[in-house]
Amino acid sequence: RVPDRVSLRGEREGEVCPPVEMAGIPAQPWLFRGGRDAAGALPRRWLWVELTTGLVFALLGARYGDDLVVVPLLVLGAALVAVSVIDLRLLRIPDLVTFPTLALSLPLVLAVSLHHDVADAAMGALVGMAAYFLLLFVPHLVYPRGMGFGDVKLALVMGLYLGWLGWTEAHPVGGPLQLVLYGLMLGCTLGVVFGLLSRLVTKRGGEFPFGPALALACLVVVLFADDLRL
Repeated sequence: RVPDRVSLRGEREGEVCPPVEMAGIPAQPWLFRGGRDAAGALPRRWLWVELTTGLVFALLGARYGDDLVVVPLLVLGAALVAVSVIDLRLLRIPDLVTFPTLALSLPLVLAVSLHHDVADAAMGALVGMAAYFLLLFVPHLVYPRGMGFGDVKLALVMGLYLGWLGWTEAHPVGGPLQLVLYGLMLGCTLGVVFGLLSRLVTKRGGEFPFGPALALACLVVVLFADDLRL
C-alpha cells in the first residue's frame, strides 16, 4: 500500500477484506489469515516478508538479549526488510517508510542512550547519520542513475544506527565513522555481486536495486558491531 500511497486503513478498490487491526495497527498477516481471505489465496510474498522479518528479529534478539538497545534495533530491522522488498519489486525506496522510521528512531536512540547514561552516544548516531548520507550523496550527484536518492535517504537511517553502535568514549567520532565505512564497503561488495547475478539470471542489463545490499550489509555490521568497532 505504501508505494501506491494507498491508506493503510479501510478497504481499497477491488479488495474484499480490509486490513486486520492488531494492537491498533492495520496489518494483513499471511500466517494469521492462513494464507487466504474471502477473495482467495493471499500473495505468497507476504509470507516470505513475515518470515524474513521474524528471522531478523530473532537474530537481533539473540545478539542483544533483553538489553533495551534491541528496541530501536527492531524498528531498524523491520524497516530494512520493508524497503528491501519494495526496492526489489519497484526499484525505489519510498519516503513513507524511510522518514517515519527516522522520526521514530531518533527519540528511541536518545532514550536508550540516556537510560544507559551515555548520552554522548546519541552524538555518535548523528555523526554516523551525516557521514553515511554524505558518502552516498556525492556519488548520487556524480551519477544519479547509479545511486538513487532513495538509497541516499535510507543512509540517514542506517548511519544513525551504525554511528550509535560505533560510539565509544575513546573514539567518539572514529568509532561511528568506522562502522559506517564497514557498512558502505560491504554494501557495495554485495551490490556488485547482486547486480552481476541479476544480469545473469534476467539476461539483461539496466538498473538493479541497490537498497537490499545496503540493508543486508547494515544488518551484518549491527550484529557484529562489538567485534568491528574501535
